[in-house]
Amino acid sequence: MRFILGSAHHPVIPTAKLINKNNIAVLLTYIFSSLAVYIFDIGIIVELYKISGSSIAVGGFFILQFIPSLLLTPVAGALIDRWNQKYILFSVNLVRAAAVALLLFNLSIETIYAVAVILGVCDEISSSTLSSIIPQITDRNNISRLNSVFSAVDSVNMIFGPAVAGLFIALAGTTGSISAVLIAFIMSAILITIVKYVPGRKTAEASTKFTEEVKEGLKVVTTNPLVKGITLIWGLLLIAVGATGPLVIILLSEYLHLPSESYGWTMTFEGVGLVIGSFFIMRQKNTFSSYGLILFGMCALGLALTLAAFSNSLYIILLAYLIMGLGAASAPNGIRTTLQTKLPKEILGRVFASTRFVVNSLRTLSIALASILSNIISLRLIFVFAAILMLTGALLSQRLKVNEVGLKEQDL
Repeated sequence: MRFILGSAHHPVIPTAKLINKNNIAVLLTYIFSSLAVYIFDIGIIVELYKISGSSIAVGGFFILQFIPSLLLTPVAGALIDRWNQKYILFSVNLVRAAAVALLLFNLSIETIYAVAVILGVCDEISSSTLSSIIPQITDRNNISRLNSVFSAVDSVNMIFGPAVAGLFIALAGTTGSISAVLIAFIMSAILITIVKYVPGRKTAEASTKFTEEVKEGLKVVTTNPLVKGITLIWGLLLIAVGATGPLVIILLSEYLHLPSESYGWTMTFEGVGLVIGSFFIMRQKNTFSSYGLILFGMCALGLALTLAAFSNSLYIILLAYLIMGLGAASAPNGIRTTLQTKLPKEILGRVFASTRFVVNSLRTLSIALASILSNIISLRLIFVFAAILMLTGALLSQRLKVNEVGLKEQDL
């Protein structure tokens, strides 16, 4: 990929090609790191349960991955905007590899928890950095298509990751699984060095008042109408997903009286829907409107949850989660693309870090609340409520679009 390089005050202008050296390097980096995360989580959860024999210990693993990242979110976002994002991804993947390597020497509950904390922080930094670097190496018209490629990769990993993890564990045990994860993170660190780009703002020219940059990022998230609207829509999506995700297995087994294998088929159909939706968006020559992607995705997710709520057979469930995969390929893509194309690149790190903090907090709370409510009310009502949240998000996306058009007309 070739760039037109200007002075330090002029941002890099990427070419209009979707398939190029930079995008391929970033994509391969993501493929290896995403697959490593799937293999690690599955392998280490099996080992953790084997060591502890406690579901509480397994739950603690997920909590420890999430909570520390919350405390660092505002600072991490400012650092992402301040530093060269290629070097951030390189460093994050090396830290991941080093953390996982500790488990080769000491596979105890305490070490697993310590590694969970490190990986949790690295995952948040990596996700926000990837979202921030994409607009800097990709033509504006290709951002939603590249986001679709990432979604397709994630869905493929979601389908095959458990099988790969199981294969490593069966052939080489937990040590072999951990070694594979270690190698994958190292490969991710190496591949990101291939990317060539000049950040819009060099570190030496960044403001020396770091605390002001942190405050500026928080101010954008709390006052900018676009960011507030997108955060609300994203929050509604993750509340609905958080509330229903852990309850799918209960819906299948206790309400539909289906065997446990049906859960695997259900998740597979969702993954297939994700792949189909992602490739459809990616193959379109005419770029979809980001608001259109949100509208379609939220409506599809609402329809899927409604079907699941009133389902009485495995076939309806499979159809519902195929549609859910299509929605999951569209709505998050539209959300990310809206922020990436309509905000200054210099603040994207802070925006993504802060919005992820908000929506992931809401998702965690919805998981806890739904777990409590499932013992009080019918699961079907929870799915209906989640569907209503999705459709509300769809309406809000169109209101946000209308408001933006109105502001543009006022400027004219």
